[in-house]
Amino acid sequence: MDFRRTSTALTREQKLAVVSVADVKAQERITNSYEDALIGQYIEAAYDYLAGPDGWLGRCCLLEETFEAYIPNPGGGFELPIRPVVDLSSITGFEVSDGAGGYDPVSAALYAKSVNEGFGYILHSGQSSWPISIGVDPRRYKVTFKAGFGAADDVPSPIKLGIIMLASHFYQNREATFSDNRITAVSRQIEFGLRNLCGRYRISRDHS
Repeated sequence: MDFRRTSTALTREQKLAVVSVADVKAQERITNSYEDALIGQYIEAAYDYLAGPDGWLGRCCLLEETFEAYIPNPGGGFELPIRPVVDLSSITGFEVSDGAGGYDPVSAALYAKSVNEGFGYILHSGQSSWPISIGVDPRRYKVTFKAGFGAADDVPSPIKLGIIMLASHFYQNREATFSDNRITAVSRQIEFGLRNLCGRYRISRDHS
């Protein structure tokens, strides 16, 4: 399934609303402001490491963003590629190609929207067949939806703490940790910390 983000890319300021520079400074017991800009960069890097289509959490958005997903044939139904989809209102459109570069709404009688444990679905109603057009078009059907926990206050606290932990790690270890003779201890601490804090929100593409 092909998909793309259609909302404006998140800014650093939006990401810092989830975890602030002050949060990381409190974690590291930093009392000066000399490196605030650098800490902001570390927070953004930690956010990007966990979230988004390629993030460690597995196609999970933290702040709400809008996407379009494309599929050649819905079959009996399909799952939306980004999560969490909060409720049915987050799935805002389902359309079929008009063959001339545009899209027309699919009849509401042909499908149902569903949300289960943060995953969004388009399901065939079984009333009649999907609209058919000639030729192979990998973008014949388009669904528009929103994914993300919502605003900054809606992001789960374990994920926020995971961002703080990662940003603190970046602050403390400004070179690659494998050049340090403590590599095993450092890497395993970070790995176990992330898994303990954020692992419950991490889901692979096969839902494992």
